[in-house]
Amino acid sequence: MIHIVLIEFRASTPAPVHLANALGELCRVTLMLPDAASSLIQAVNRETVDLQPFTMPRIRQPSNLAMVRRLRRRLERLHPHLIHITFWHPWGTPGLGVRSLAPLVATVHDVERHLGERGLWAIPPFLYRWQWHWARQVIVHATRARQRLSEQYGYPAERIHVIPLGRYDYYRALSSQSQPEEPHTILFFGRIWGYKGLQYLIKAEPLITRAVPDTRIIIAGHGEPFEKYRQAMVNPHHFEVYNYRIPDNEVAPLFQRASVVVLPYLEASQSGIIPIAYTFGKPVVATHVGGLPDVVKDGETGFLVPPADAQSLAEAVIRLLKDDALRHKMGQQAQQFAETVLSWSNIAQRTMDVYRLALND
Repeated sequence: MIHIVLIEFRASTPAPVHLANALGELCRVTLMLPDAASSLIQAVNRETVDLQPFTMPRIRQPSNLAMVRRLRRRLERLHPHLIHITFWHPWGTPGLGVRSLAPLVATVHDVERHLGERGLWAIPPFLYRWQWHWARQVIVHATRARQRLSEQYGYPAERIHVIPLGRYDYYRALSSQSQPEEPHTILFFGRIWGYKGLQYLIKAEPLITRAVPDTRIIIAGHGEPFEKYRQAMVNPHHFEVYNYRIPDNEVAPLFQRASVVVLPYLEASQSGIIPIAYTFGKPVVATHVGGLPDVVKDGETGFLVPPADAQSLAEAVIRLLKDDALRHKMGQQAQQFAETVLSWSNIAQRTMDVYRLALND
C-alpha cells in the first residue's frame, strides 16, 4: 500500500485534516501538523491516520533550521513513497525540497501576492517559485491559477492539476441546532485586505437597505486597519462588526445566521469561504474574478457580478433577500454541490491520481 506523508505548516485550517482522513481510506497516511493546532488535532481519525505533531517556531527564528532537521529525521524513519506539502513555508519547503527523501507533490494556494496583502505569509515575489520548484506534480485550486502558473512561470501545464478546496465538515460539527437563519442578513467573512473589496459591499449598503430596510450586514474578520471601512459606512447601524480573528467555535453561528454570503473580491486565486458557505447551505454573491467562477455556478449556487461594481452587487443581493424561494433553492443546490463535487472522498480520489503520476514520473 502506498504510504503518503502530508506536511501542513498552518495551525488554522481544517482542510489538510479532512484530506488526511479521506486519504486514510485509500492508502497509508501520516499527517504532520503543528502542535499549536490543538483543535484540529482532535478532528484527526486516529484509526486511519498516523498523526505526528511538531513544534513550529515563529517564521523569523533561526530555530526553524532545527525544525527542518527534525522533520527530515522523521521522514528518514518513515520511508514514505511520497511527500505532499500542503502549504508553503519559507524554511520548511526548501528544507524538505532540497535532496528530498521521496517524490514531492506541492499544493500551491496563491501563485502571486494579492493586492494590499502584507505580513509573513505574503510571500516575496522572488520566492514564489519555491512553492513548486522541487515538486514533481502541483495541485492548485482553480483553473485561473493553473493558467498563471504555466504562462507566467513556465511550469509544465501537464504537471498542474486543478482540485478544488473541499467542504468544511469541521465547522458543521461545531454548529448548534438552536441557531436559526436570521432574515435579511448578509455575511462578509475572512481576512480583510484590499483585494477583498469590502469597500464595495459598504458602498452597496444604502442601495440594499433602500430596497430591504431591515438588512443587517455582518463583517467578521481582521487584517488591515478597519477604521477606513468604518468611516465609509453611511448607515453604521446596519452593520455588525467582529474585527478580530474569528475562533473556530464562532464560525458556524455566523454562517448559520446568514441569509447570503458575499465575496466582493477584486481578485482571487480561490476561496475557502465558499466551501464553508455551501456546507451550511448558503448561496453566495461573488465577483467574477480569479478562481471564484470555478465553484460559483451563476444562477444555481449563487450569483456572479463584475468586480468593483456596487450597483451590480446590490442588485444580486437584493434579489436573493427578497425572493425566499430562490434563495432556499440556491442554498440547497450549494449544499448539494458541497456534498458531491466538494466532498472529501471525491477530492481524495483525485489527489490519489496526482500521487500516482508523481510516483510514475
